[in-house]
Amino acid sequence: MLLVDKMQTISSLDIKIFKEFWWAVFLFSYEIATTQFGFLPPFIGIFFTYMILEYSRKQKQYDEFKHNWYFAIIFIIFAEQIHGFHLFSTIIAFLLFYNFILDWLYTTMKWRNCLLIIFVAAGYTLTFLVNNLFAYVLNKQNLVFSTEYLFFIAFESILAIVLFRDKV
Repeated sequence: MLLVDKMQTISSLDIKIFKEFWWAVFLFSYEIATTQFGFLPPFIGIFFTYMILEYSRKQKQYDEFKHNWYFAIIFIIFAEQIHGFHLFSTIIAFLLFYNFILDWLYTTMKWRNCLLIIFVAAGYTLTFLVNNLFAYVLNKQNLVFSTEYLFFIAFESILAIVLFRDKV
């Protein structure tokens, strides 16, 4: 009986790893597709929101980061690179937001779904601002904040509310 239980546990773990592998392949394939189809949002705001929620969970529970945290970091760096942002601009935006804005938002905002919208919007706007700061320092051309960013923020805000409303 013990051998059967071990086999089922290993089997369920294998299925979980298999699903997560194909989910990662899908997300990276989707991200590559966003470079060809400009109407697809790159999920920078979703992963920015996930990183905020996961980091907050770690701080509250004194727990270690799960492997999904590291996947989110890799994905967001990959996304910023193929969409023309400077390296680590999203990570710097995350650190600025988490250290200077998040605590104030948690204490003042009572409507938690609005927090998710703010997280997604901050993911795009702060990344945009940090990227333009890098461009200014390096004497390169600045990005233009176009209406496509607003569409991405609106779409990903709805998606964030659906995915993360129980985690805020």
